[in-house]
Amino acid sequence: MSKLNIALVGAGRRGAGAHLPVIAKLKDVYNLVAICDIDEETATRYAKEYNATPYTNVRDLVAHEELDVVDITAPGVAHHAIGCFMADAGVHILCETPITVTLSTTDLMIERAKANNVKLEIAENYYRVPRERFLSKVIEADIIGEVARIYRIFHEGGHHGMSMLRLRAGGEPKSVLGITQTTPVIPIIDRMKRHHTSDKWSLGFIEFDNNATALMVYSNVIHARSLGRGQTGISQIDGSKGTIVGEDIYVTPADELESGAIGVAYRPKQTTIDVDGVDVIDTIELELPDQTVTWENPLKNYPLPERQIAVADELLSIATAVLNDTEPEYGAARARQDQEMYLAMNESGNRSRETLTFPLTALTATEQDFHENYQQQYGHPIEDIEAGIDTFFLRT
Repeated sequence: MSKLNIALVGAGRRGAGAHLPVIAKLKDVYNLVAICDIDEETATRYAKEYNATPYTNVRDLVAHEELDVVDITAPGVAHHAIGCFMADAGVHILCETPITVTLSTTDLMIERAKANNVKLEIAENYYRVPRERFLSKVIEADIIGEVARIYRIFHEGGHHGMSMLRLRAGGEPKSVLGITQTTPVIPIIDRMKRHHTSDKWSLGFIEFDNNATALMVYSNVIHARSLGRGQTGISQIDGSKGTIVGEDIYVTPADELESGAIGVAYRPKQTTIDVDGVDVIDTIELELPDQTVTWENPLKNYPLPERQIAVADELLSIATAVLNDTEPEYGAARARQDQEMYLAMNESGNRSRETLTFPLTALTATEQDFHENYQQQYGHPIEDIEAGIDTFFLRT
């Protein structure tokens, strides 16, 4: 595999702290050549730590470096501007979540990537974590039968939650009903350095075209795990033959089906190996009386602890797409769909719980308000790419 030159843009954001150590471990795939952040001290500090060249704007970065891939970890509101600029420069893109904040800006970035034959992958990593990869194999093996309902309550929401609901449902979203509520909280700064003065709570009920349904409860303060919110959550997948509740897979013995149908809980076992002093997951295995389901870590040759595997997975997805001229595993279309589901849930709540159907065919009031607030805050239209790449965006 040829090595690719990669630069990270947005070093001052939380995503950078997760991505940079992993890029450094993928030495057979990437040369980390540059670190870019509009704050000079931040760019210089990270560049020194990772032996890269610091930049404070993407214009200089593109002008002076021969880049194959850019890893965008800047705030979501900046994604479309940086992404379009990089696409026009012919640089392949791995972009943090969400793909962009509205569907029109998402379409702008997708169109620019296609026009320039640039690969565009989005760093959606929730389904990529080992446990979720394993559960996908359990569902594919028909252990719980046909999925009927999915619950994610007090877990990650937004586009992340929608991505998981869509994946587990195994169908395309058909409609959504949303309930929203905003309540004040004391001013706080969360562990990701984001400011909060209100708790924007939402409940979404989604129907899929295969008759599966899903329920999600989420808020910005739950996401942040602040004020005691979201410390425990409910994750449950109901199938026609069994259920997955948290870590446990419930299977009902055949001789119990007419005498209570009480399910037996089975918990998967995880094995690890030592790679350069790091405990690395080797396999996750579920042993049932008549069947065994095994997920084997495809990245077990790298010294990656569990929390870094999903990040490495997304970095390797864009690398494989570039080197083999294939499509990324997740890709921009799925990222757009997951953001569309999230926007539709909020729009439904704002329309007094009106059920919305997919696809959305016009700019929603939720998106229009965001565009107007953007222009008021930053002094230029959100579609102005040239102005956007020179703007400092606070993490809010």
